Amino acid sequence: MRHDVCVVHVSDASDLARLRAICLAFPSADEGIRQDRPLFHVRRRRFAIFNGDDSPPRPRWSGFGRSLHFATDPAERDALRQDPRFRVSPHHGDTQGWMALDLDATDVDWSEIAELMETAYRFVAPRALIAELDTEADWTEVDTLGACEHTL
Repeated sequence: MRHDVCVVHVSDASDLARLRAICLAFPSADEGIRQDRPLFHVRRRRFAIFNGDDSPPRPRWSGFGRSLHFATDPAERDALRQDPRFRVSPHHGDTQGWMALDLDATDVDWSEIAELMETAYRFVAPRALIAELDTEADWTEVDTLGACEHTL
């Protein structure tokens, strides 16, 4: 796994560590950088992007603040749109079904984020990797609560 260098504000460090613990637990998942923001992908297909306090300003990201942008399953999009914590993401938006979760709006439920990331991963991953995920022993046992204690 390759981790590109990305400067992370102290307030983002714990959330990004938790997100890494979730996303990098998926088979062949990796981390990269897009527009100076950490992103998670499987092979060449992206499934999540973290927008933090220190992310450089860009027009397409303005107004989103600290947020998690992710691919969605078409079957779940209408339900997500009904939830005020979620907005259509400027990263592919309606054309490819990306949504954004405001990380400052309410208490963040990391179990829910783990489920959203699994769905996003499954939406973009090849069938063979999805089968591998299905045969692995409880990937959901990733310590998303303790991950914030890891240093970056």
